[in-house]
Amino acid sequence: MRLGIQELRLHHFRCYESLSLIMGTGLPPVVLTGGNGAGKTNILEAISFLVPGRGLRQARLSDIATKTPEEMQMLDAVSEDTSWAISAKVQTQDGLVQVGTGLVDKMERRQIRIDGENAKTQSELGNVLSAIWITPAQDRLFCGDPAARRRFLDRLVQAFDSGHATVCSDYSYALKQWNNLLHEGRHDPSWLNALEEQIAAGAVAIAAARRDIVARLQTFLKTKEVDGFPTAVISLSGMVEEWLNDLAAIDVEDKYREKLKSSRHLVADGGSIGGVHTSDFSVLHAQKAMDASLCSSGEQKALLYSIVLAQTKAQMQEKGQCPILLLDELAAHFDAKRRDALLERLNNLPAQVWMTGTDAEPFNTLAGKAEFFNVENATVRLAKVA
Repeated sequence: MRLGIQELRLHHFRCYESLSLIMGTGLPPVVLTGGNGAGKTNILEAISFLVPGRGLRQARLSDIATKTPEEMQMLDAVSEDTSWAISAKVQTQDGLVQVGTGLVDKMERRQIRIDGENAKTQSELGNVLSAIWITPAQDRLFCGDPAARRRFLDRLVQAFDSGHATVCSDYSYALKQWNNLLHEGRHDPSWLNALEEQIAAGAVAIAAARRDIVARLQTFLKTKEVDGFPTAVISLSGMVEEWLNDLAAIDVEDKYREKLKSSRHLVADGGSIGGVHTSDFSVLHAQKAMDASLCSSGEQKALLYSIVLAQTKAQMQEKGQCPILLLDELAAHFDAKRRDALLERLNNLPAQVWMTGTDAEPFNTLAGKAEFFNVENATVRLAKVA
């Protein structure tokens, strides 16, 4: 049996007052079709909250609920004062696991329960399920904001190491505190020293994890997963990452901590300092020897899928399990031959794949192999595909 979502329930999530989906035996691929704004992506977003992080839209948690009832109960997933909730039965290697999450207050905190027990941190979700997503916003990932590429790379890291999300969050929070203190002129040496210690340690942990995932993926990228898809060559650039080429991790921590300390006046005057929050990674189309940012939209999307498929293979070989994939508007920018080859590869993955599209026709190669649902006006119905 594939790993994945056997049952998904939503309550007051985006456009869904209430939704219950029970998947077929064997957890086949899932195809959600319907017009723009019907609610397809909202289902993928809900699933993305079953792993650590802020979901595929990076949304404020308080903006998600359809409304905020005074009392709401949903299975045993979350407490009664929740404004929205997601509950799922997840098929894992060790059997079915009940997972629930929802917003419990106005402080942007969400409660997480696993088999009825409160989770202490979001990273515990990563012990149950890992997920990677591709959305239309990533179609031009390689020529857009470097921050989006860092988030994508960190998602790949997190699929291997569920604690990576916590490290990144702690690093960002400490860096924000440090910047605020300096901008406000509060130069408390002991406070700044403590923050610089935390920032330096976090930076080295993040940089080392990113370097590791790039090296792992490059091994699997050498062999194309899908005929007609380009071979991607990926590389990572950044100050801390480059220091790790020549120095031991502890020495890089010391070096970055000293740089932070010596840059206090620069930052206080409105300047900035580099670090893993400014790092980037680049992708080369190997067959064309061309930077991905110069490739067509279709080629960029194919390179992105090549990287994600390499990730699935790496996880299978090194962890014995595959992440579920959430693929929004999969068919866009692909010709029929490339699309059908990709769908065949996705169908053979040992984990569930969720896909969306405006029409069912591009997914016809999965007829009899996948479950098709039509989504219209926040209503989801099982569809028949000839």
